[in-house]
Amino acid sequence: MQILDVSLINYRNVENATVKFSDGINILFGENANGKTNTIEAVYHFAQGKSFRTKNNLELISFDKNFCDITINFIVGNLKSAGENENSSVKVESVRRHRMNIKFDRDKTKKYSHNGVTYQKVSEFIGYFKAVLFTPDHLSLIKSLPENRRKFLDIAISQLKPIYVSYLVDYMRILNHRNHLLKKIKLGGISQDIEAELGIWTQNLAKYSAKITRYRGEYIERLKEFVPEFYIGLSGGKEGISLSYVSQINKYSKDFEEFRNYEQCEKLYGEIYEKGVREEINYGTTLYGPHRDDLYVAIDGKNSKSIASQGQQRSAVLALKLAEGEISKIANGEYPVFLLDDILSELDRSRQEFIFKNLENRQVIVTCCNKELFEGMNVSNVVEVKNGEFASV
Repeated sequence: MQILDVSLINYRNVENATVKFSDGINILFGENANGKTNTIEAVYHFAQGKSFRTKNNLELISFDKNFCDITINFIVGNLKSAGENENSSVKVESVRRHRMNIKFDRDKTKKYSHNGVTYQKVSEFIGYFKAVLFTPDHLSLIKSLPENRRKFLDIAISQLKPIYVSYLVDYMRILNHRNHLLKKIKLGGISQDIEAELGIWTQNLAKYSAKITRYRGEYIERLKEFVPEFYIGLSGGKEGISLSYVSQINKYSKDFEEFRNYEQCEKLYGEIYEKGVREEINYGTTLYGPHRDDLYVAIDGKNSKSIASQGQQRSAVLALKLAEGEISKIANGEYPVFLLDDILSELDRSRQEFIFKNLENRQVIVTCCNKELFEGMNVSNVVEVKNGEFASV
């Protein structure tokens, strides 16, 4: 997968610009607050379906404009392996070209389109363009709140299985209804009608809990195939790393087959909710389910959240992100685009070198402030960013 260009109109501080990218390592450099991260944000919007920096789309629109518009052109397939002849029939068959567009208006209307087809649901729009994002915020993932590790899993899974987005949305909708009902029962008591209504919401919650648990469990199993090896390389072989899925299901069964078997997983959640309903009524909220899951990371058998040094945290996160790329490659037959937003200054030289060694033969877009940070790299494209304008160097 290779992004050819991104066009931005009225996007944050960019009035109108098209940024072209090459295969290999692309550098966006310039002072802070000039538009480098805005460009990465715009590109990643097509992989995630939303901004990784804000929940309010109005913030994406230039302050004096009524709309913003972003477009990417990318290819799926390998131009090099397709042949050098521009008119080659092999190339036409091997490379598929895509164009995706997002438009936001100040009246809060949103429009998503792919190759001219408009989509109403984000779950239908994402999945075509795939990217792995590194930001400085990710480097604290290990010691941050569980919700951030759940978010890491959910974003990665959504790119592989767009239907998963719908499951998350439905789960949260059902969870909110059930919480409202539990609070109502806590304050006013339970009647036969309310008990029946609670049973319906609980049954639906168990259904979607099982769907989410299955996808998360399977994804963590895939992470286990790659993270340890990457971590050994990043840490110089000084220690090992292990991952496990923290879920209510684990309390009832350590056998991962419970995650794979959807029917069994749904049954277990039903039992969990049945046993815990009195406690949940007392608290007025749902105490069990995927919204309380976590990804447990251990270094040499010890909880990394408690004991990991800054260097160990960063090695663990980088290993997770590199593994995310490998899993995407296996699922789709080619690597996603890698987006590195201002993390070079956060890493020592050895980790920088390891990252780029393991990103060879992939397309990478890197933002940084100083030219010195990419000196000596095999860079294919350098773009200077200043006041929302872009110039090839």
